[in-house]
Amino acid sequence: MGPEKNVYTFLFGTAILHICILFFNSVIHFFMRNVKIPPVTGKKTEAIIFDLGGVLLNLDFESSIKEFIRLGFKDVRHELSVLLSAQPTPGNESLFHLYEKGLIGSDRFRDGLRELAGRHIGDQDIDRAWTSMLLDIHSENVQVLESLKGSYRLFLLSNTNAIHIETLHGREDNGSHYSRLVKVFEKVYYSHEVNMRKPDAEIFEHVIRDAGLTPEETLFIDDAETNVKAARGCGLMAYHHKAGAGFDGIFTASRRSP
Repeated sequence: MGPEKNVYTFLFGTAILHICILFFNSVIHFFMRNVKIPPVTGKKTEAIIFDLGGVLLNLDFESSIKEFIRLGFKDVRHELSVLLSAQPTPGNESLFHLYEKGLIGSDRFRDGLRELAGRHIGDQDIDRAWTSMLLDIHSENVQVLESLKGSYRLFLLSNTNAIHIETLHGREDNGSHYSRLVKVFEKVYYSHEVNMRKPDAEIFEHVIRDAGLTPEETLFIDDAETNVKAARGCGLMAYHHKAGAGFDGIFTASRRSP
């Protein structure tokens, strides 16, 4: 009787555990399917424009900087800092800005980097250093967007470049969620494809016009404060997402005016 009782106890405990798991999965599924964005400015939200890097895609710029330094670059930290923090004046755009706007192609970009380094560096080494900043896209982020799709028009607006996008596509066999992510959006706007980049007003105006959006009913989410301010200047509601913060923080914090 002793062993039989232990078996029954084990089976009963296993059944209870299974029921609990099913229950919690149901609760999580219900929550994910009912995420709602409350109005930021007291007006209804009809559409949401997401940034990619720093919001949906984790980035590590320091990783690229270290790789470039290893290849013999000396001023790459300054160049990348300019790309991230400063808005160039016409005629004074760095190699990185020109590439992000699609004004030069990938081959010219690599040649420009070789000129900066002052020596020959193979394409693969350059691409490896340039893309090492690209980390992961959490499946949870994709699930939240999928839950929003039925209630809001969703768009993606990103300062990016051909090498980065090709790399994200190429990671599909390694568990990347990139293709699944972009399918959520009604339309994707990449800086190198539209020849404009944030924080220039023209790119926000282009998206508003092309997508037929009402600015005051559209929420823009970005991790760069400069871009957020520029979006507000174009009449959009805007939320400054802190890079590294939980993705769900966007929705809870948007209950306050950001």
